[in-house]
Amino acid sequence: MKAARLPHGKGLVGYIHKARYFLKILKLKHEIATEIKDIKLSLADVQRRAEDYNFKHIDQGDVLPHDSRVGSFFIPGTEVVGIESTIDQLIGFLVSGTSNRLVVAVVGEGGLGKTTLVGKIYKNDTVKKHFDCQAWITVGKEYTKMDILRKTIREFEHVTGSSHGEMDKMEEKDLLATLERQLKDKCYMVVFDDVWKTDFWGYIEYALIENNKSSRIILTTRNKRIADLIPFVHVHRLQPLPSDKAFELFCIKAFGPHEYWPPELEKLSRDILGKCGGLPLAIVAVSGLLSNKNKDAFEWKKLLDDLGSQLGSDFHLKDCNKVLLEGYYGLPHHLKSCLLYFGIFPESYSVNCARLIRLWIAEGFVPYSKRRTSEQVAEEFLIDLINRSLVQVVEMDFIGRPRYCRVHDLMHEIIIRKTEYLSFSHVLNREHSNLPNKIRRISIPGSTDSVLESIKDSKIRSVLLFNVERLIKVLDFEDSPIEYLPEGVGNLFHLHYLSVKNTKVNVLPKSIGKLPNLETLNLKRSLVTELPIEIKNLKKLRYLMTYRWEGSDRYEMVKMPLGFGSLLDLQKLGYVDANFEVLKELRKLRHLRKLGIRVTNGNAKDLCACIANMEKLESLHLKLASGEEILDREFMASPPHCLQRLYLKGNMKKLPDWVFKLECIIRISLNLLGLSDYPIRVLQALPNLLELRLSNTCHDKQLHFKEDWFPKLKILKLFSLEGVERMMIDKGAMPNLEELLIGQCPRLKEIPTEIEHLRNLKTLVFFLMLKETYYMTKDEKWNKVTQHIPQVRVIFKKEGNFFYETTKYLSSLSPVAFEQFIEEVERSNQFSHL
Repeated sequence: MKAARLPHGKGLVGYIHKARYFLKILKLKHEIATEIKDIKLSLADVQRRAEDYNFKHIDQGDVLPHDSRVGSFFIPGTEVVGIESTIDQLIGFLVSGTSNRLVVAVVGEGGLGKTTLVGKIYKNDTVKKHFDCQAWITVGKEYTKMDILRKTIREFEHVTGSSHGEMDKMEEKDLLATLERQLKDKCYMVVFDDVWKTDFWGYIEYALIENNKSSRIILTTRNKRIADLIPFVHVHRLQPLPSDKAFELFCIKAFGPHEYWPPELEKLSRDILGKCGGLPLAIVAVSGLLSNKNKDAFEWKKLLDDLGSQLGSDFHLKDCNKVLLEGYYGLPHHLKSCLLYFGIFPESYSVNCARLIRLWIAEGFVPYSKRRTSEQVAEEFLIDLINRSLVQVVEMDFIGRPRYCRVHDLMHEIIIRKTEYLSFSHVLNREHSNLPNKIRRISIPGSTDSVLESIKDSKIRSVLLFNVERLIKVLDFEDSPIEYLPEGVGNLFHLHYLSVKNTKVNVLPKSIGKLPNLETLNLKRSLVTELPIEIKNLKKLRYLMTYRWEGSDRYEMVKMPLGFGSLLDLQKLGYVDANFEVLKELRKLRHLRKLGIRVTNGNAKDLCACIANMEKLESLHLKLASGEEILDREFMASPPHCLQRLYLKGNMKKLPDWVFKLECIIRISLNLLGLSDYPIRVLQALPNLLELRLSNTCHDKQLHFKEDWFPKLKILKLFSLEGVERMMIDKGAMPNLEELLIGQCPRLKEIPTEIEHLRNLKTLVFFLMLKETYYMTKDEKWNKVTQHIPQVRVIFKKEGNFFYETTKYLSSLSPVAFEQFIEEVERSNQFSHL
């Protein structure tokens, strides 16, 4: 580069030349400074993305980062709490039994103690004596099949004393042959710790030979899917520590095994433990941090309030943070968005899985599939997150699908930090209403009074409470105190999801017809009585639930407008009146999977002809408009072959013959006045029936369940069986029953005979039968026949609300005390009606 020459000249001309020269230099320096600033910003962005996607530096080579599992392997026995019986159980399984090779998979979320558990087993003296040789291989995320084979050979070299030279030059078949020679006459045990890839079993299945020497393979993983792909595997799902064991471990680490702990810190300790959610790694990390702090309430409360921010910075919590983040970094891109979405919900919030799936679809997280519906794809995403131990199942439905789910409190803290860092979402409240520019989703947990101003000019796309900006995809007002939707909602061109479930909204604005991308419209338990005719313009609508409650135990239909048959993509619709105009529109909806409908004016035959053409229908809820109208037993010649759920309510003399041919049916609910036949006699043979609900349907004095009846039934609910005086259960009947509810059977005075045969029964509930149940508990046989049932309860109504008590409490009352209890309940119910 040539040196710059100073401008020459004298006088005014020279001065002008010099001024121009310095301005030129100044401009050049400014441009260079700007470029340097841009480069720094680019580098910062690259670094941020590298952290987001967990990229490694190219010069890292084979140098491995610190592995927190190493410490888990050497935890002292005094600090192993809550897994002692599991260790003994698994050791017994490993050293006894078949001579065939066995595989054990220990599955659980990060930080649950899988490595600690298996490490204690691996080093156990009984185990060491039983096996000729042992090997421990830490797998991790980044490995190849050849890496695993070489590592395994090297581990066994220490035991066999043999050396195999330069294995880096060996081909796969040579490595397999080497392992076979090493192990062919050995009773071996191999642990593969921290397995991440679903194809792992394919790497080692033939490498570790079956030599009939009682050899054992153990692997630890967060992903249950990996275990599911291994044939004949014994899966042990490691559970969080129960509260008493968690507290014991916490005290050992925070106060020392023999030190005094101040009683005034007990509540704070348990609140902190609640955040840890039974994860031993989190408990040890947090209690270790507290062990260095003053034993006073102020310090501990400060940690509780600030735990989220300290996760990413404090030395004691670094390993815990790393282990929890590993699960996030191990996700494919589409699942990262799904997991981060849990940051929209409050901490410890149990999310309805169906609601979550519809929200994911509305947000565009679920790709289009020709073979499956978006709901099916989204459900697979959720199952994947559950299998990876990142999402916890709170409640399952009767066929074993997740119904409510949540994320661990510490994982929620990490998600919140991640969502704010990535500008994915933001939690807004009165105290912190400043909104970052790049945020696209917000959650408003409280009042909106002071936060609406801060988002009116933003580019928000999803709001869990209220906003009127055009980019919004999701408006979820469920359970909020709103009473109306503004006309401006029709300006939300990109809106995919709108829910006013369980609100006081009573009218939908006509502008709703200007939402061409709307897929979900949820009006359940709102006050909406009629849909505007403009609803027919929502050509992408897939989910439309419209019923509203009238009183405590019945609901009313919402009036449908003419032309709704244009909603050709509709998959779920309920509940509507089947008048002539509605039936005409329904015939156009060939893709319906769920339909709730009420028969009016003798339109049953026309309705059934319409339903017969709905080949994809899986759920049918059919109700007669009045008790006087009788539904003909031949009202439907051939129901859809995919029907899985059937609800019939009304007046029917005999069940239609086609009901008994429903091979796919898993749930039946019947509320049929006038039924003359004995429904359980004919329903008992349905091969896949899992849940049966009967109301006002059995009029015999005896309800008799015979041997081999209902082979798969899990849930049985019996309501308002006015004539039933006795219930009998033969041995071998309902062998898989888990839940039995008996309600409003005033003549049933004795315990169901031989209920002790239901060995899998977990819950027995008597509904609105306080007096009857009390006298049952006084029977001398009561304790003997119910002692195998974990939960036995009675549900009653008080002050207009439902409450439950255990039958143990009920039976403890003297007759005088029970009469006082009954009087109090009845008096409160009388006042609740005033």
